[in-house]
Amino acid sequence: MKKFNPLEFFSCFLIIIFIFLFMSFSTSGSTQYRTYIIYMDKSAKPSAFSLTTIGTLQPFLLSSSNGVPPIHLYTYNHVINGFSAVLSPDHLHQLVQLPGHLAAYPETFGHLHTTHTPQFLGLKNHSGLWPASGFGGDMIIGILDSGIWPESKSFDDEGMSPVPERWRGGCESGTEFNSNCNRKLIGARSFSKGIKQLGFNISKTDDYDSPRDFKGHGTHTSSTATGRHVDSVESFGYAKGMAIGIAPMARVAMYKVLFFNDTYETAASDVLAGMDQAIADGVDLMSLSLGFRRPCFMRTL
Repeated sequence: MKKFNPLEFFSCFLIIIFIFLFMSFSTSGSTQYRTYIIYMDKSAKPSAFSLTTIGTLQPFLLSSSNGVPPIHLYTYNHVINGFSAVLSPDHLHQLVQLPGHLAAYPETFGHLHTTHTPQFLGLKNHSGLWPASGFGGDMIIGILDSGIWPESKSFDDEGMSPVPERWRGGCESGTEFNSNCNRKLIGARSFSKGIKQLGFNISKTDDYDSPRDFKGHGTHTSSTATGRHVDSVESFGYAKGMAIGIAPMARVAMYKVLFFNDTYETAASDVLAGMDQAIADGVDLMSLSLGFRRPCFMRTL
């Protein structure tokens, strides 16, 4: 008879525990929820299907194995035809079988990029394209970034005409931001459902749950695009001079989609929501100083 070996027994015990845990995690992973951006063919979707609320998905999406329904985040009517939602693997499998489904993109993160300067574009103060364009007069530029400091002199509205009647946007209130819009900064909104769904905690010590900028990147890109003429600008006593944006007479609308938590990150679902709202509000063009890695996706042809 083989002599009992405590070490051998303990090793076998650990292996059994490991296998049990692996099977448990594998089982729980099959019902793990994840955010997806769903691209639909509007002309091919079922007649009873509506993108207005996730509740209308219920006749088409059966409950997942744990009985938890899908969670609706945003509906997209302009930038794409579709919506974003938190789905289980069961929901996703059912969804891709529906008529009208084109693609399902898993939520991805984007990061900040930067911009170039008027010198790079060959713009001159008194000749050429810049003055000929009226310095962007009455253009409405939507900025998707980390928010804005409305008190900056770059967004002063002195001497500017009333807001164009074609503008359909709004100015939200929130943490440290109380509808601080004027004839220059004509709109400000924030979009954070996607990033919050991924467990991102927006607190006043890290960022503002409002259109207000926390670290300054959105204010920087907004002033680069549309900043008014400001004299005697300096950076901690250095590089004193005049600051002016590419289109100083243009209007600016901020769509905050980037939030700070150790690093600036944004969810693709929030960026699409900001873009969709910007189109609905009536912007003439959008500026996004951020980028994403190419996402993998599921497609039904």
